[in-house]
Amino acid sequence: MIKAALIDMDGVLYDSMKYHTLAWKQMMEENGIECSRDEFYLYEGMTGAATIDLIWQREFGRPCDPERRTALYDYKTKIFKKIGGNDPMPGADRMLRTLCERGIKCVLVTGSGQASLIDNVRKDYPGVFGDGMMVTAHDVTKGKPDPEPYLRGLEKAGVSPDEAIVIENAPLGVRAGVAAGIRTMAVCTGPIPKKNFQDEKAWGIYPSMNDFADMLPLVLDLINAKSPYILADSNTSSLVVDRLADRIPYLAEISRCVIPAGDDHKNIDSLAKVWRMLSENGATRRSTLFCIGGGMVTDLGGFAAATFKRGIDCINVSTTLLGMVDAATGGKTAINLDGLKNEIGVFSMPKDVVIIPETLDTLPEDELLSGYAEMLKTALIADPEMYEALLDIDKYLNDRRLLLPWILRCIEIKTGVTTRDPKEKGERKILNFGHTAGHAIESFALMNGTPLAHGIAVAHGLLWEMVLSSISEIPGRNSLFPSAKLYPFAAMLKEYYPAAGVKCTDIDTLVSLMRHDKKNSSPDSINFTLLNEIGDPQWDMCPTEDEIRSAFELYGTLTGQI
Repeated sequence: MIKAALIDMDGVLYDSMKYHTLAWKQMMEENGIECSRDEFYLYEGMTGAATIDLIWQREFGRPCDPERRTALYDYKTKIFKKIGGNDPMPGADRMLRTLCERGIKCVLVTGSGQASLIDNVRKDYPGVFGDGMMVTAHDVTKGKPDPEPYLRGLEKAGVSPDEAIVIENAPLGVRAGVAAGIRTMAVCTGPIPKKNFQDEKAWGIYPSMNDFADMLPLVLDLINAKSPYILADSNTSSLVVDRLADRIPYLAEISRCVIPAGDDHKNIDSLAKVWRMLSENGATRRSTLFCIGGGMVTDLGGFAAATFKRGIDCINVSTTLLGMVDAATGGKTAINLDGLKNEIGVFSMPKDVVIIPETLDTLPEDELLSGYAEMLKTALIADPEMYEALLDIDKYLNDRRLLLPWILRCIEIKTGVTTRDPKEKGERKILNFGHTAGHAIESFALMNGTPLAHGIAVAHGLLWEMVLSSISEIPGRNSLFPSAKLYPFAAMLKEYYPAAGVKCTDIDTLVSLMRHDKKNSSPDSINFTLLNEIGDPQWDMCPTEDEIRSAFELYGTLTGQI
């Protein structure tokens, strides 16, 4: 298990190398030596004295005189301070937060010896680096690329090389980390080509610190998994896994099971294919299955992991909005059977859930809308403020990264509910709002050979059940849902979502499908979660069949789609 992260400073925690290189260039030119700024990116990680000696050896065939070397470095430091380049690196705080949340010790390993810069680290990243958890130029006799700085970092953390990672942005720093026997991550925060880091045998190479912060949870899970396997569908295998392997080459070495994309392939045949892949490749009870994809992959993969050898670890790497906010969390796993949605499954919590934010930018609009429906559901049952914000759908379609805070809010809500009620004995039933009707619509479409995305069906199910909430006078209801609040949702659904493909004459079939819903306690009643008000759900509600049918007719009137 990874217990420590040994972290460089300039170019990793601070976007400072552009200022350091300018200061080096100015100092050298004032001393009659022509050089480029890019040259000093290559020397990053070396001590100042070693950098000056290297250039003196090249220019004059000898090291610099010690007294002059000290004076030159002091002058370079004055230039740097005058420039004032000490900007925290975008993404560094998220990286450090992930490490700290996982209980990983952080050790600063820098070639700098400037007290002012070390003080800045304590000020800008308070509490991250504990007492004694810094290695500076004053702590070593040899700087990078010698492994001594990182070996000293291991000593301070009290860990072995295979229990640590190094986070660097310079080829010489990567060389030092690799020489110390530590998996070393290269973050390209300067102009140095990727090949330079490949030549130094970096374990992973990331185009920015923000990208590395996004990838870090997956990186840690991959390293910690002793016997990993991958499940992906035909879309995510090429569009996601292969792209991730460009940054994390280790992914390309892992045995991979690829199943056809689409919820109609979430079936017993695909399940058997996953089991066979695990069995034929020697998976044991200590193995971990990484399910990389949307809800179909995590549902199927979670079920496969829960049942293979009576249960192996499963890590869900969610690549769709729907997966991020719903399917990947909560521990529900299942496959479809004979056209019935999620007919066979178990509760089995994943060991971890990882979100890949960059995939939001690559999702087709129908996939985004599918996940958006689950976010609307979560807002309707738990957060009126989020619901009002999400009704402005144009805003989020135009800039999908704006969804990230609400995605985290959805995960927070669902995690809280499922932690309090993991087996759906009570409160967890509120998460089913919109799903009794939505699953019926989805199963109907599947039976007719016109599969409908889960979230699209749920969007229509939400309106149907909002209407039902406004008319169903079940004994024990706290109140009826205000009918005036139906219209904004109906207008949004009608404008942005495709039609559900159901007609008034289909109501008998839809009601019959609802009677197969797993939430029903008897064949004579259909169980719903209904809303009294936005943020006030009530579960175990069994309206009459007449009310269900009336609500369907009103739903059709509001949308004009049936």
